[in-house]
Amino acid sequence: MKPAALNLPLALAAAALSLCAGAAHAVTDANDPAAYAIRLPVALAADAPLQRIPLPAEVLVRLQSPGYADLRLFNGLGQPVPMALAGVAAASAPEGSVTLPAYPILGAASAGTAGLEGLSLRIEERQGQRVVQIDRPGTASPAATQTVWGALLDARDVQLPVARMALDADLPAGQPVTFRVQASKDLQHWHPLAETVLYRASAAMPPTAPGRLGSEQIDLQRADLKGHYLRVTWGDAVVTLRGVQLATSAQTGPRERVSASMAVPPLGNNPRELVFALPFATPVAALEIKPPGSNVLIPVRVLGRNHREQPWSPLASAVVYKMTMGGQEQASGPIGLGGASVREIKIEVDPKTPGFAAAPEMALQFEPVQLVFLASGQGPFTLAAGLPGASAAASAFLPLASLVPGYQPAQENQLPIALADAARADITGGKLQDSTQVPAAEASGGISTRSAVLWGVLLAGVGALALMAWLLLRQTRRAGKHAPAEPTDAV
Repeated sequence: MKPAALNLPLALAAAALSLCAGAAHAVTDANDPAAYAIRLPVALAADAPLQRIPLPAEVLVRLQSPGYADLRLFNGLGQPVPMALAGVAAASAPEGSVTLPAYPILGAASAGTAGLEGLSLRIEERQGQRVVQIDRPGTASPAATQTVWGALLDARDVQLPVARMALDADLPAGQPVTFRVQASKDLQHWHPLAETVLYRASAAMPPTAPGRLGSEQIDLQRADLKGHYLRVTWGDAVVTLRGVQLATSAQTGPRERVSASMAVPPLGNNPRELVFALPFATPVAALEIKPPGSNVLIPVRVLGRNHREQPWSPLASAVVYKMTMGGQEQASGPIGLGGASVREIKIEVDPKTPGFAAAPEMALQFEPVQLVFLASGQGPFTLAAGLPGASAAASAFLPLASLVPGYQPAQENQLPIALADAARADITGGKLQDSTQVPAAEASGGISTRSAVLWGVLLAGVGALALMAWLLLRQTRRAGKHAPAEPTDAV
């Protein structure tokens, strides 16, 4: 048998397997802006090398990687710029300010702060001012030997949590002073809040000069001081404390999520089940369901999966309702999905209810994300998202500490904001009337693309093996026909 005949089926089998494997793992070039599903022009802030872009819904509903790997920012030459991914800080109410006067605490010059416990406090009125007197049990110190080693502040009417405290104080020159802050409800039992060290270098420097060393703002970590007294002590140092300023703020509010409406497919024959596919891989924070009609209450269960071969996994259970009470319409809130990244969602209605009379209105919510980048190169800059095969693509994000020199926690939230213009978005395959709306898509039927590729590889291998067997059989038969007959022995 000729070697070429034997090598032919092996070559065919290897070619079929390599073609199928190549089709299964093909990834579009991530550095080609035209390969992305959507491209948005970006307007930069002026004179700022480091900036940030809050990602709009138009971008989030087209990403094909749960880790945002198919997201790039290109400069005018089509080059990707250095970038990092960051969350968005929670919204907080504007800070307020409360000024509290200081009532001096008098004590023996040698008392310091070690003998605070067990002492009695007495508040006296002296020439129109309040003075807090400390008495040791069984000891009466002459007034000439007394000194001010602390101050008392009345914070009982402070309603909001306190983030920081600033001292209005004169410091001695060349002496580090440790200020300790404590709180109490009864002027007897104190618990520590914070402390700081301040230092004034020389007597030539004004006592309240801004160049003093140390932290001028004492972090109180949003302490609740309502109904409390404050005590600030500094030992034997000669300090004049006129008062303090408290920075207050309301409780930190939740981060505002990014929302995108969804066009759901029509209901099938089963009004208690709604199944649809998501054309993106971005983690979903919550799903909002608004049933049609009025005075409707429907218990539902939300399940998800990534492809047909996977079993459905429960994501959340909730009661969806819309009813009129007291002349006002009330509706259920979004159903939290915990940041699940799934490609198919199934909504199951409690079988004890009639189900949906018609397809409900739906909206998807995402946690806010921002892109921090270095505006390197010339403009115009373009934000691109949505790359086929991105699940196998490598992420291009740098750590924030590598991108921002001297990075401090949450420093990215102070950077100037660049805006991605969604109104001028270039969408592959044409523009949509509403580029934030997630298109309706039916869940996968039949076999999935992954299964089809695997079956294709298997069938190609089987076909190659069958061809090799047929060629071998053909060569064997041909060799048998042309073989000379063996001589027989005569008897």
